Amino acid sequence: MLPYLLFILALSPMASHAQAPAPESWVTAPDRDLMIPGRPGDTLIVAPSTGGSYSLSVEESGGALVGFQFTNEGPNRIVPRRSEPGAGPDRTFSFSFQSRARQNIYFSVTDAPNEYLSQLMESYIYLFPRKVLPALEWIESPGQAARMRVTLPTGETVDFDGATHEILGGALKETAPIDLGTDRFKRKFARLHYSGDGVMIRVDKRGGDPRLGTLATITRGTQSCKVSSSLLFNQDKTSEVEFLFPTDTEFSQFLIKKCGFGI
Repeated sequence: MLPYLLFILALSPMASHAQAPAPESWVTAPDRDLMIPGRPGDTLIVAPSTGGSYSLSVEESGGALVGFQFTNEGPNRIVPRRSEPGAGPDRTFSFSFQSRARQNIYFSVTDAPNEYLSQLMESYIYLFPRKVLPALEWIESPGQAARMRVTLPTGETVDFDGATHEILGGALKETAPIDLGTDRFKRKFARLHYSGDGVMIRVDKRGGDPRLGTLATITRGTQSCKVSSSLLFNQDKTSEVEFLFPTDTEFSQFLIKKCGFGI
């Protein structure tokens, strides 16, 4: 519980930032495999103690850190024009680790071409092996622009521009700007390339949770296969959507059977 105590202290006006690194920057293994049944899912969005341009998700009960998020509002290479509040265009990265458990570690990329929720372009990405909980380090160096270093579940890292939130380098790359085409049915989901050594699950959907009623693409290097999302996620729309394989061993066995490769 020490990291959470430090986090609470860091939010106090009297706390010194030099006392300890911000808890979101601590790279640690998941607390458990399974999500805690019946654990309250309500979270609070709070500002970081670092002054960085991102926000944190903490459990309303207990204050445990369970995610972080940031938005590219343009204008830049990825979002070509300045976002209008609530109307887009913008791109949001959200990293989630409910219950601080291995079971539901993932991140989402949400492209908002306009103000219509039904036109949000949602992509959810799961990476394996799930060695650590995602972490975010706010880096400021003399003579250099601030950046954010995100540690992925595999232990690999990605650097983001601290001001614009564009990807600068690492295991992920944005290969094209957000699609602002006028025909919503032809818009492409986030052009995002994973170059790491792990396995990636990606599901996409417009205006809804892409883990429900879709096909998932699973890749490892140049190997790829597609499976129904129902084989990976529970499909009950009235409950929390959960990944069906709490351990990497279980998922690897599934992969070998369905795709011919494992983690």
